[in-house]
Amino acid sequence: MPEALLADDRPWGRGNNPKTAVWEFLKTNDRFEIDKSIECKLLITGHSDGYLRCVKD
Repeated sequence: MPEALLADDRPWGRGNNPKTAVWEFLKTNDRFEIDKSIECKLLITGHSDGYLRCVKD
């Protein structure tokens, strides 16, 4: 979405948001992976790539 259409009071933006935080976390932690099976069950979600599954104890 173009920056001009985003609200001015948002504390995050492109490259600094919850989704990029998940990606950065997964680069350094191999215990988790993105669980697309949950996301695929939902008709609409605001949390794409936001559901994680523990793959190692």
